[in-house]
Amino acid sequence: MAEHPYLLGHGEREWSRLEEQHRLWRDTLFEPLRRLGIGPGMRVLEVGCGNGVLLADLARLVGRHGRAWGVERDPLAAEAARQRVEKMPQAVVLQGDLFGKLPGPADAVVARWVFSFLGRPAEAVRHLAAALRPDGLLVIQDYDHDGLRLHPRKPAVDRVIEAFRAAYRARGGDLWIGLKLPGHFARAGLELELVEPAVKAGPPGSAPFRWVERFLFEHIDTVVSDGHLAPADRVAFERAWREAAEDPATLLVTPIQLTLAARRRRVGAGPGGAG
Repeated sequence: MAEHPYLLGHGEREWSRLEEQHRLWRDTLFEPLRRLGIGPGMRVLEVGCGNGVLLADLARLVGRHGRAWGVERDPLAAEAARQRVEKMPQAVVLQGDLFGKLPGPADAVVARWVFSFLGRPAEAVRHLAAALRPDGLLVIQDYDHDGLRLHPRKPAVDRVIEAFRAAYRARGGDLWIGLKLPGHFARAGLELELVEPAVKAGPPGSAPFRWVERFLFEHIDTVVSDGHLAPADRVAFERAWREAAEDPATLLVTPIQLTLAARRRRVGAGPGGAG
């Protein structure tokens, strides 16, 4: 069964947005990675690496004696990733699907904002777990979308947020996948080791505000064309957002980002550790 077409698309504008997104959330992923012991000399696999903005930082984390693989389905994004890491001999970009043959075994497999698009998360967890060495870690950062809100509330903005959620669902995605990952880990034989939430907030003009603003405005065309939002509701949203952006009382709170890590047990190991 093929996955649905990628909702956000690929191209220079989207890659620029992803770079801004990476700068905003980078530390919420890399601080847990370091605490988990991921570092120089290790072998790390990123699935859904896009244009390589995270992969390049993973390559720096493992250093020249390590290995950072990136797997990306879209050929244009894969080529952009190759160009980004071309001077990093430890980084390798492979064009392919995360459900296909993967390199490894890896000390860690990383997926950031990938599972919220997948229609087969349980299968994906099992497949990625198989790419881990014994005691290797599957690290996923993704959404619990309930946190997203604008205060004072604007009904026109709320309608657009719900339309985006519907667009994800219609393409097989799940913006609450972060909450469901512990169950998928357990059924795949992985042992949950870390759950860490992160949320950001700010007034108009702040980095969190700009992140949400850019996402909504740059992808609203797709939501309208897919039939999840009426053109009149789009006009009302744009007016309401402008009002919010000019109001010093406005505060935006981002969706919750959940970073979860689960360990592949050694053969014969029980829940308490190696046997």
